[in-house]
Amino acid sequence: MAKNADFSTLGLLLTLAVIILYYMFLKPVLTLEAIASEENYTKFNTKRYRMMGILFGILVLIHMILNTWSFQANCGGTIMDNIGKVFSSTFVPWLLIFGGLLLTLIIFPGFKGAFSNVIGYYAVSRGSTSILVELLGNRDAEIPMEEGDAPNADGSTDGPAQNKTSMRLASDAILKLVGNTSILINQITPENFIQMWGMLTPLMKKKYQVAGSADKLKSDLLENVVLRDNIGEFCWYIYTVVLLMVVVSTMMMQQECVTTVASAKERAAAYDKNQDDKNKEKGKQDGITYTG
Repeated sequence: MAKNADFSTLGLLLTLAVIILYYMFLKPVLTLEAIASEENYTKFNTKRYRMMGILFGILVLIHMILNTWSFQANCGGTIMDNIGKVFSSTFVPWLLIFGGLLLTLIIFPGFKGAFSNVIGYYAVSRGSTSILVELLGNRDAEIPMEEGDAPNADGSTDGPAQNKTSMRLASDAILKLVGNTSILINQITPENFIQMWGMLTPLMKKKYQVAGSADKLKSDLLENVVLRDNIGEFCWYIYTVVLLMVVVSTMMMQQECVTTVASAKERAAAYDKNQDDKNKEKGKQDGITYTG
């Protein structure tokens, strides 16, 4: 190859731009309404899968175009001459690796935790801490009984009073066990949000155990969960694209340039014309007579 045209930097920048725009405009946002019923959640997932397919198509198209430009700059010829080799070196790895990643994240969403539990955690730790502290409280282990929590007539503590106190103690035990309440956020995902909320409800402050009283905090917590999940997904996308660019670049370097009769004649004619121009220029210079 006469020259090496490298579009890897442009490809990476375009990939970053497309993925960021995907999260801003294409990917549907999970809301309380979407997880309120099985039907709504199914519609949400259907749209999400469709948008993931669109993202895959856009990224493949971008890298196909850039790789075609690079291959043509290196080998010459027309698009039709080179498209076969570019397609096999680009689409197949993207389908197997990036397509495999999308399928894996759909079937096993816990894989996002490799990034979301670290990078995503730091992004949402402040907000999730304030939400969970507000919901669960941070009382001392020795909790005064509320009105109606008096011991039974026989002096025993079995019954509703003991149950309420046990719930409060359990809430405090959770807070003390995890220390920073934001650690709890790593256990909550978009897939299990409803189940985790239901599990935490008995441990919440009494005022938040009333239906509808914690809707604002519930919505804010879901936003943190979704943000953390998206960060993990975003990191997987970028990591996989960088890997793919290395794999595809290696495969492209191993491809031989396509030489057709027409392209060979075209290059030979261009070479002959270039040589003729040089010879004519040299002849003109040799014919110049210098006089003193």
